Amino acid sequence: MTLRTVADLVADPCHAGAVEGASLAGEAAGANRLLVRLGLWLDQDGRVSRARYRTTTCASLIAYAEAACALAEAGEEVSRLDSTRLRSAVAGVHPVHRDRADLVALALSRALSRPRAAVPAPVRDGANP
Repeated sequence: MTLRTVADLVADPCHAGAVEGASLAGEAAGANRLLVRLGLWLDQDGRVSRARYRTTTCASLIAYAEAACALAEAGEEVSRLDSTRLRSAVAGVHPVHRDRADLVALALSRALSRPRAAVPAPVRDGANP
């Protein structure tokens, strides 16, 4: 994945969507009512075939979630998608908002740590479609 800006990622959020029915799902919440939920669908070999997210309306949070899903679908090892990797994939993030990468990395980590049958209930209030 090439480096993309927050503006690019927010203007074309092709991975935003429902996470219900995902093989794995994780969620993380932060200050100021920030929330991100990620869903990963795995193929028969355990690779990510589809990744989607829902977030509250913070451009940086949306950009990091979009980048995480794109990287996962492109075959990058999800367990290696930490906050440092996500920060390197998104340009134009205000320094005060770089912590949003931590939330996305935490949601991914939580998704990977859950058994496949334990998908949490959907997030409804204040989330993107």
